[in-house]
Amino acid sequence: MDSKPWRFTKMHHPNKTERVCSYRHCENTYEGRSDKVFCSDQCRNHARRDQLKTEKWNAPAFYLKITEIVKTNHKILKLQYDEKGENKVISNFLLRDCGFNFEFHTRILHTSKGIYRFCFDYGWLELENGKILIVKNEKMVEI
Repeated sequence: MDSKPWRFTKMHHPNKTERVCSYRHCENTYEGRSDKVFCSDQCRNHARRDQLKTEKWNAPAFYLKITEIVKTNHKILKLQYDEKGENKVISNFLLRDCGFNFEFHTRILHTSKGIYRFCFDYGWLELENGKILIVKNEKMVEI
């Protein structure tokens, strides 16, 4: 009787095939499991580091979403400014109902009257009783 019932033997698996490494700077071929992607741990680590660099420096989707929100805010402020004529004081509920998001703006201007927040060239000042004064500043950047 064999004292070691388990033996390590090299077995041929039908699902092992020769493939090319998935790391873009490596063209080595390798054999392995059907779900193996890289020829070595080194290539796998290099690929992951490259992926992290790309994710870090490319503009993620939330940057695009923030840009969209700021442009929507600008459009709403411009529309309300043009509609109100001389009296540019409106309710903050009206802005919210139009889809305005008070958390996103491009610039803050501190004055003696209060804090103005701008979306490019249109801005607002929060007044008492939930009222909002909409202003236009020609010196701000226009989109």
